[in-house]
Amino acid sequence: MIVYIVLLLCRLDCTNYLPYLDETSTDSSLHVKQTGEIAISSMTHVLRSLTPNAKGIFKLLATIQLESGAEFQGISFQEFYVKCREKFLVNSDTTLRTQLTEFKDHMLIKGRNREGQEFLHVPVDNTVLQTFLENTDI
Repeated sequence: MIVYIVLLLCRLDCTNYLPYLDETSTDSSLHVKQTGEIAISSMTHVLRSLTPNAKGIFKLLATIQLESGAEFQGISFQEFYVKCREKFLVNSDTTLRTQLTEFKDHMLIKGRNREGQEFLHVPVDNTVLQTFLENTDI
């Protein structure tokens, strides 16, 4: 006995042509909103799953950013690599790049290319970053 199943599918076009910011204005994820409790809870959640060295890398970048103040434009990859090596957080630039890719995938850091070099920074307000470092054990 052969049984045939017929599926009647209807395609609906729901294109709204609104700008991306209008579509995401009600979204409160770390991708869209970079301040306040949402950012802190998102950073905490991601960092809980990382190794101690990865946490140390993030903490080092955050500390450098806070010590530099509001005019911080980022730290070059090479300079950051040297600082991570001094603290025994990485043993090669490949290891550091792997960790930075993980951070970038979760929107914890951003990199800007300037003058042929990549400059790294944490894309949240310094007050939020300070609160995060004070209240989180990383």
